[in-house]
Amino acid sequence: MVKRRSLEGYLLIFISGILWGLGGYYVTKISNLGVSSLMIAFPGQFLALFPLLIYLLGKNGVNGIKISKKGLLYSIILGVLTKGIFKLAYDTTITIVGVSTASILLYLAPLFTAIMSMIFLKEKLLGYQYIALLLNLLGCIIVVTGGNFAELSISGLGLTLGILSGFLYALATVVGKVATSGDDPETMTLYMLMFGSITTGAFARPWQHLYLFTNSTFLFWIIFGAITNGLLANLLYLRGLSMDVDASKATIITSVEVVVATLVGVLLLNEKVNFVGYFGIAIMLVSIVLMNINFKKRSKEVAENEVIPENT
Repeated sequence: MVKRRSLEGYLLIFISGILWGLGGYYVTKISNLGVSSLMIAFPGQFLALFPLLIYLLGKNGVNGIKISKKGLLYSIILGVLTKGIFKLAYDTTITIVGVSTASILLYLAPLFTAIMSMIFLKEKLLGYQYIALLLNLLGCIIVVTGGNFAELSISGLGLTLGILSGFLYALATVVGKVATSGDDPETMTLYMLMFGSITTGAFARPWQHLYLFTNSTFLFWIIFGAITNGLLANLLYLRGLSMDVDASKATIITSVEVVVATLVGVLLLNEKVNFVGYFGIAIMLVSIVLMNINFKKRSKEVAENEVIPENT
């Protein structure tokens, strides 16, 4: 039963990664209207609050929005740091060093997650899982660069903010794993999105951009993003983390986001990916599979099932 529950958890996390990967499409559609990244992030979180609030009240009444003091503290950390400050740090990194370098720095997250999981969650990685970790980072680098490292750009501030964004991305997994052990993940998602909205809203200043909400194209894509990226992806991710999964594996699994984002770019946005890029995608998929194969357990089962012939 525990094994089945953890498999369901990893599946939910995998789906959330796919949904986040699809986000690049709607973000591109909105940014083509001349909208800033902050004004994409704020309504994407803010508008997700209302359907979730209605759902929780309809499901459990007022009890649906009750949360412990500990859960509220975790929600503030998740919302302010891993949704609000993360978005600011990552977007600023992109403007300084470009998308490719920013993406590579962001996907230092599995490394940070593995380290924090071993320290705070007492998780242990097996030898082949360290290989999966390295393959995941290598695959990401190959995908975002296409093998062309000449276009990478490094600056002191860009490097610092890029590493910070990777750390905050990892922190979301570790804190989310601890936080969902006590309170309902759906309620946690509500408060996380609320504090994330407050943080991004303070920088986006939506009251200065009210004219955007009269644009039907903007409204369509921002509502689409709020439901898929803001609501469903975060709900599934926190629910998955609550189901006996390892935090170190979770971040590797969500790296499917890079694969999906790349394929969406090719199929829907006419972006080009060379053979090296597809090779990187294959490496990332291998790392996800490798991270979730329990060779140690299988070896033990084989040993237990061996039949020792009787001496005659």
